[in-house]
Amino acid sequence: MFIVLEGVDGSGKSTQIEKLRGMFAERGVESEYVHFPRFDAPFFGELIARFLRGELGGINEVDPYIVALLYAGDRRDAAAMIRRWLDTGKVVIADRYVYSNIGYQCAKVADETKRAALRHWIFDLEYEYFKIPQPDLSIFLDVPFAFTERKLAEAREGADREYLHGAKDIHESSLAFQKSVRDVYLDAVHHDRDLHVVDCSTADDAMASPEEVFARIRNLVNRYVDRVER
Repeated sequence: MFIVLEGVDGSGKSTQIEKLRGMFAERGVESEYVHFPRFDAPFFGELIARFLRGELGGINEVDPYIVALLYAGDRRDAAAMIRRWLDTGKVVIADRYVYSNIGYQCAKVADETKRAALRHWIFDLEYEYFKIPQPDLSIFLDVPFAFTERKLAEAREGADREYLHGAKDIHESSLAFQKSVRDVYLDAVHHDRDLHVVDCSTADDAMASPEEVFARIRNLVNRYVDRVER
């Protein structure tokens, strides 16, 4: 089984992946985890890090087709590893996958027709040309935008930030851009039945607790497993 968690920056994917892996461990099922982009991967990883540090130009100065190709190349290089895990019966959980490429690159294109063309090109590039493994379940964590705003305003540190070398991630520097990314994701949910949305808000539009969010993710996963095992 191949599960992908998607979301804007700071949406809590890492926390939920840890909970998912714990759930599968309790069920006696081995799992593997991969985060995209893989900044420690040769060639594509370093180029992506340079792009996010702003060394290749500003967020709207680098053609999104070129940027999409970098992210897709990273996944192509990881495809054999993912297949190997799946072939041994492990559950594979990815933090970001193809829909992240669509969300973050299409958000840079204002024209709807051109945005749709880029979206289809990314799908064709990754799944048809590079033939990377397709997830069984892709889940978008839709968090209240006020929560995103607050998270991105916080100082973010740790090993997963080393790729920045002290710089700011250009994808995280604009709240307007993050809102556009969210809009692209939500539009994809309406068009693609392969992408499921988990509402991470409470009734009063606050951020739900990690436990509440995980319960919603677990229900989706369990429904998928039940459907497959019938």
